[in-house]
Amino acid sequence: MGDASPLVRDPRYRSLDLWRGLACLMVVVHHAGFIVDGRDLSPLTNDHAWRALAVGFFKRMELGVPLFFVISGYCIAASADLTRRKGLSPWTFLVRRVRRIYPPYWAALALFVVFCGSLDLAGLSRFHKGDHALELASPGELNLSQWVGNLTLTESWRPHVWGSYESIYTRIAWSLCYEEQFYALCFLALLIAPKRLYAILTTATALILLIRVAAWDSGGIGGLSGTFVIFWHQFALGLAVYYRLNVAATPLARRIGEIVPIGLFGVAAATGDTSSAVASAFALILIALRLWEDRASPASGETNERPERRTPFWIRGLHACGVRCYSIYLAHLPVCVAGNLLMYEWGFRSFWSRVWVVAPTVSCVAVAFCFGFFEVVERRFLNPPARPARQTSD
Repeated sequence: MGDASPLVRDPRYRSLDLWRGLACLMVVVHHAGFIVDGRDLSPLTNDHAWRALAVGFFKRMELGVPLFFVISGYCIAASADLTRRKGLSPWTFLVRRVRRIYPPYWAALALFVVFCGSLDLAGLSRFHKGDHALELASPGELNLSQWVGNLTLTESWRPHVWGSYESIYTRIAWSLCYEEQFYALCFLALLIAPKRLYAILTTATALILLIRVAAWDSGGIGGLSGTFVIFWHQFALGLAVYYRLNVAATPLARRIGEIVPIGLFGVAAATGDTSSAVASAFALILIALRLWEDRASPASGETNERPERRTPFWIRGLHACGVRCYSIYLAHLPVCVAGNLLMYEWGFRSFWSRVWVVAPTVSCVAVAFCFGFFEVVERRFLNPPARPARQTSD
């Protein structure tokens, strides 16, 4: 059995779906924004500064990914903690992760294959290889090792072991390749010593950071590309947030949980690592917001007002996107790729029409399509609540 010490608060984070929704929408807007790029910038234009601001906006939307890593760290910490507190097998944790991640991903991968293959057969390859979006490869361009890597979500690090160069077919699955490694490490921690889960994860984080720093200092960081070492610290920020909010029972433990993201923010800012700086700042926001939520939430029964009547529409929309964020992340890109070129060929070619018409329209259509993907595919693979294992003597 795992440590049965009580949590200091309910680990359910009510606004986390809102942050998921924001993060996935940022990624969609980033990809739709490929219709606008640096080729549109020229100091000779009267609106050069505004153009640069628009291009920078779409570029910075890629920072939705570090938000996802932090959120994932929090959620996996909650799942691992629940596994040990209910006395479940670590294999239950692993099976639930596999069920949740792989089947929807395989469905999205099949969607990409059908999308690109059908366009190739119809002589319309330009719709997935145009100049106004991310280029998607034709299915026949990948070899056996690359397909194995894509199917198993090992493609980011598979070239270090065997086969040819890396080729992430869906273009967005690179982050899932890291996520699967993060989940595997948490599974190993549960398997080795569930009663020392936080100690093991803390030790692993310290060792991984030392390896990363040593590789960076020696110029060998490229040799670690595609492995969990590169982004573990962002995922670990989510682990630290979960520990700070729900487990830390003493003032010292709580301060440590706050110092970690503060320290990482300072290092990231000093080294120009924008992604890690954003992840660290986001971790601190999550801590502060949850503490504010606890103080601001009325006690049960204090109000008879229906919550949905006082919730703004945009909040409900973000929440709906957050619930479906995995589907949005998986399936939006074909719509962005084809939609950008289609609207460009329809005559939306001026810079500002692409900014104000094409990118928003394509983003909305992509999200709507992904809502359908959620209903048809992902909903079938949502995990039911975990049930406690039958109690046995230690």
